[in-house]
Amino acid sequence: MLGPPDTVVELGETELTEKMFMDHLSSLGETTYRGDRYRLFEHNCNTFTNEVAQFLTGRTIPSYITDLPSEVLSTPFGQILRPILDSVHIAPPGGSSEG
Repeated sequence: MLGPPDTVVELGETELTEKMFMDHLSSLGETTYRGDRYRLFEHNCNTFTNEVAQFLTGRTIPSYITDLPSEVLSTPFGQILRPILDSVHIAPPGGSSEG
């Protein structure tokens, strides 16, 4: 829908089984990455991707990706935008945000 990615970053390979990976994802979904814990600037898809990459390969995603939210917040526009975005509740599709 959005087209091909601009950049692909190779992080390596994994020796973990699909079952180990799925068990880990399930655990993350029940704890650390429940929908009600999503925070656009601190606990987001990049945080999740970084943790999963480390689990699978032992490597992290590039800091220019993980540091992007703090870079946005360090701008005057980011400071204006933050309270607005913090007040928006994002409910996960098809799931409960109750904890």
